[in-house]
Formats: sequence, structure tokens, C-alpha cells
Amino acid sequence: MATFGSEQRYTRTAIILHWTIALLIIVQVFLGWWLNEWVPDHSPIQDQITAVHVSLGLTILLLVLVRIGVRLLHRPPPLPAGMPAWQKFLAGLTHLLFYALMLILPLSGWAMLSMGSHPIHFWGLPWPRLPGVGAVFGSPAPKAARHFIKHFHVYTLIWIVVANFVLHVAGALWHQFDGRPVLQRMWPARR
Repeated sequence: MATFGSEQRYTRTAIILHWTIALLIIVQVFLGWWLNEWVPDHSPIQDQITAVHVSLGLTILLLVLVRIGVRLLHRPPPLPAGMPAWQKFLAGLTHLLFYALMLILPLSGWAMLSMGSHPIHFWGLPWPRLPGVGAVFGSPAPKAARHFIKHFHVYTLIWIVVANFVLHVAGALWHQFDGRPVLQRMWPARR
């Protein structure tokens, strides 16, 4: 098995952010699924789960902004030599799509909340409405606009995230066993 020096690994900050955001996204997907499929409308638990879902989504948004800053300041380690160009392209596309989704999903949720008349909270603290949403749609926004954003957020984007996640994990596992291991680049270092 190949040894990985610091020049072949992501920074400690990038690794912590990667795994934290990944875990939060997995929790969010299951929480959102539970909320939309199993929790009765207008039940007290619905408000509690929604509050956690909103706060986690905004947390992900903030962490992703930090992660993008880290990525801009520190070049990622190069992909293994000899990896076919199409695999490098697919890896880059998957990462780019993840960054876009990690921004668009929380922003679409924030837009959806901004279209309503209820206050938005971030871990119990007041959170502002997304700038411009009220000017474009009014407050509260028309039901058709809220329905479109909800459908886009809950169904369209989530399935794209799940498909991209499967592709990302499959690619990492494939390369783990094809002689070009890439997982060590992002795996927390052992002491």
C-alpha cells in the first residue's frame, strides 16, 4: 500500500470540514425524508424537526462557505498519476457538482422560508430572510412560487445529491482497490 505524505493529502481543516459536512448532509437527507414522508402535517413534532432541519441546513451553508475558502487558499493534492483523463474529468465534475449542490440546497431552503410569513430561526436565534426574495415574489409569496421552490428543494435537488453521493463514494472505493488509492488523501490521519 502506498504511503501518503502531507503533499498528497488535504489539509487537516479540509478533512474536518469534509467529514463534518458529509455527516450533516446525510443527517439532513434522512431528516428531510422523515419530515416529508412520516411526520403528520401541523403536529408539534413537525415544528421541532423543521427547526432542526433549517438550522442544520444553514449550518451546512456556513461550513460550505468556509470549505470553499479553504479550497481556494490550499490546492487539493493531485490525483494519482496514470489515472485516465475521463476519470479525472468525472472526479472534477462530481466535486464541482457537490459544491454547487451544497450551496443551492440550503439557499433554496432559505428562499422557501423567506417566501413565507413565519420568522426564520438559526438554532433559536433570529435569522434574516434571503435578500431579494420578498422583492421578487412578495411576502408571503404566491402559493405556486412556494410550491415550485419546495418541489425543487425536496425532490429534484435531493435526488441529484443522492446520485452524486453514490457516484462519489463508488469512485473513491473503486480507486481504493484499483492501485490508485485516493481515500487516504481525505481520510483522517492515524497517529
